Amino acid sequence: MEGRILVRAADLVARGERAVLVTLVAVEGPAPRLPGARMLVFPSGKTEGTIGGGSLEAHAIGRAQALLATGGTELETVDLTDRGLKCGGGKATLFYEVLLPEVELVVFGAGHVGRALARLAGEVAAFPVRVYDRRPEARGEVAPGVEVVLLPAHGELPPLGERAYAAICMDSHAADLEVARAVLRQDPPPAYVGMLGSKAKATEIRTQLQRDGIPPERVGAIHCPVGLPLGGRSPGLVALSILAEVVAFHHGRLAEARGLLGGNAP
Repeated sequence: MEGRILVRAADLVARGERAVLVTLVAVEGPAPRLPGARMLVFPSGKTEGTIGGGSLEAHAIGRAQALLATGGTELETVDLTDRGLKCGGGKATLFYEVLLPEVELVVFGAGHVGRALARLAGEVAAFPVRVYDRRPEARGEVAPGVEVVLLPAHGELPPLGERAYAAICMDSHAADLEVARAVLRQDPPPAYVGMLGSKAKATEIRTQLQRDGIPPERVGAIHCPVGLPLGGRSPGLVALSILAEVVAFHHGRLAEARGLLGGNAP
């Protein structure tokens, strides 16, 4: 059964579903199951597998549901005589792992910067990468192994999901605005949205997006001009600055990075 639970966990991540994998990693004294027992806990409280049932399992389900709001992992030792968890005086150590959809870098535009960004992200294995472009020939221009999706109209974007990081590097101001409008209208929107451009372009884009009815908090969260201020204007160096910003954002250190480099948060 435990092997099936691991396969099921991998399938959930691949399909973009959320759950918590609870593993009984150690026992001391009497306990309902041996180490290695696993259980999946879903946001609804539904479970698959078991770590022994009873009050220990009920406790684990509650803790797992709380962790779904914060993410991450946790190691907890439960005294089975505490809080009514009576099982002959034993202790159980549980490891909780929140399973979330894999983060994906979504690049809009297969121009010089977009191609360099996709290639760089792939080479350093930062995130899986997907590129959107209007041109059929873009499939032959992007790095091997990177998925290229052709869109006849950017208003028809499929859902990207809240675990996506979007970098908008289109070939015109109008195309950037069109993509930004489509991306920010999604529910939920991507966790991160960055766009190439100057400060003047950023002001103009934000003004237009608000006129289009995009919520102000979403408009204000756009990273434009995108990228950490590393210096250099070549496509490769611009791509490096964008990837550096995305990585810092992913690890919760963007404000720290900008402060060290003298940049301002959007």
